[in-house]
Amino acid sequence: MLKKSVVSLLAALCLTLLLSGVAMAKEIIVINGTDFNLTGMAMSPSATSEWGEDFLASDVLRPGEGLRITINASNIAWDLGVVDDEGVQLNFEGLDLSRVSKITLHSDGTADLE
Repeated sequence: MLKKSVVSLLAALCLTLLLSGVAMAKEIIVINGTDFNLTGMAMSPSATSEWGEDFLASDVLRPGEGLRITINASNIAWDLGVVDDEGVQLNFEGLDLSRVSKITLHSDGTADLE
């Protein structure tokens, strides 16, 4: 009887840890690999039509610089929008960030995911 209780307790603990890991935060570094300054940067899950908060606020991300951001790891596909210092927006859509720790953005609208 005691052995059955211990096994049940361990199974419940494993399930709890698994479910709590679903909504865990994930840290990603975004590198400005473009040849222009970025004055705005926002992300949203691809299934959402609204952008999230501006990660840069009033800061500028210059070419070659990086920014560490935190996202909800339970979403796999993300859209990332950036705005340059002339107000032009460039979108990177459908990014699979499930196994990514670094994104390098390029001027042609592509991104390297590492």
